[in-house]
Amino acid sequence: MKSKEESTSFLKKRSKKLFLLLAGLGAFCAAHADPLRPAIAKPLQLAEKDIAAKEFSAAQHQLAKAQAVPDQTAAESLTIAQVHAALDAGRQDYSAAAADDAALIATGALPPDQVTLLAQGEASSDYQAGNYPGTIATVKAYLPNDPRFTALLLQSYLKLGQCGPLGDAVSAMSRPPESDLQMVAYCDATSNNTAGYTKAMTLLVADYPSPTYWSQLLGVEQANPDFSGALALDFFRLKLAAGATATEPEYMDMTQSALQDGLANEAAKIMDQGYKAGVLGSGPDADRQTRLKALVAKRQAAGDAQQLAVAQAAKDEATLFDIGFNQVDGGNAAGLAMMADAIRSGGLAQPGPAELELGIAYREAGQTANAKAMFNAVQGGGGPVELAGLWLDLK
Repeated sequence: MKSKEESTSFLKKRSKKLFLLLAGLGAFCAAHADPLRPAIAKPLQLAEKDIAAKEFSAAQHQLAKAQAVPDQTAAESLTIAQVHAALDAGRQDYSAAAADDAALIATGALPPDQVTLLAQGEASSDYQAGNYPGTIATVKAYLPNDPRFTALLLQSYLKLGQCGPLGDAVSAMSRPPESDLQMVAYCDATSNNTAGYTKAMTLLVADYPSPTYWSQLLGVEQANPDFSGALALDFFRLKLAAGATATEPEYMDMTQSALQDGLANEAAKIMDQGYKAGVLGSGPDADRQTRLKALVAKRQAAGDAQQLAVAQAAKDEATLFDIGFNQVDGGNAAGLAMMADAIRSGGLAQPGPAELELGIAYREAGQTANAKAMFNAVQGGGGPVELAGLWLDLK
């Protein structure tokens, strides 16, 4: 979409050309259907020339001559009105020009193509005059499929702070332009409409993915209570996968959370990414970070063979699931089967989060199709299903 300045320049130029064209066409058509009397035709021709030369006072004088002629026919009155519209548009009296257009359309005497041109002029003039409701009404009535005026429609909604209709109009597009989605997000953000903002940002990350958009979306989703507690680590995994920014406390907390779940390999990955991002390794907590990194390395070296034997003997499906995940984190895709078997066993208290994590593990192992299928199959509703939907948006 054009910027405000570009749109203004575009509309001014188009408005002037439009009304000059209408004036000429109106006079030509009228001349063939019902010839104008010379007392009207001559001053109107001179007025048109004056408008083209931006001699608006002279044009007004000539127009007044034509208007003063008595007993005007319908064709003469219509042509005078068209030239008057051209004059108002030319001198940038946008409110008057819009009213002229509306009056001409209301006559019902013009063919469809000229009605369309008049509607374009009316919408443009209303927008320039700050009559955004008028712009919206005209575009919806006469120009619903014209991309240039769809842009004006959206801008008018934005000017009025009508974020709901703006979002609906953009969502109705098959693949909304990035700039239109940005407009919706901006409108919702400035009106504190968290739900609308989240929806717009979700569409942005789906169609125009970038770490910036993901950071903005996940920054809002961070406050979602469904993504805290048991799903906090899954949410953090998404942040890292999307390239979104994370803080030092998040890296430290999630490293410890992974260790508590027996995922030493993932804990090592989290710390490595934190150091690579420059978030870890410096500052007042550098020593604490170093100690945690050493603990992670120690847990990695210990492996999980003994824990695996104990879990298998006890048929502890939850622990077997975590061991399988740890194997995947370590590059061993055989852990996927262990995770899937744990879910199928029926021995997990909460299968929804486990299905979500199996989808994440499939994605980590490079099995994209299986990951998508698993994300779509997450059961139970609530946070796991919502988070799976976000993972599906990740390219």
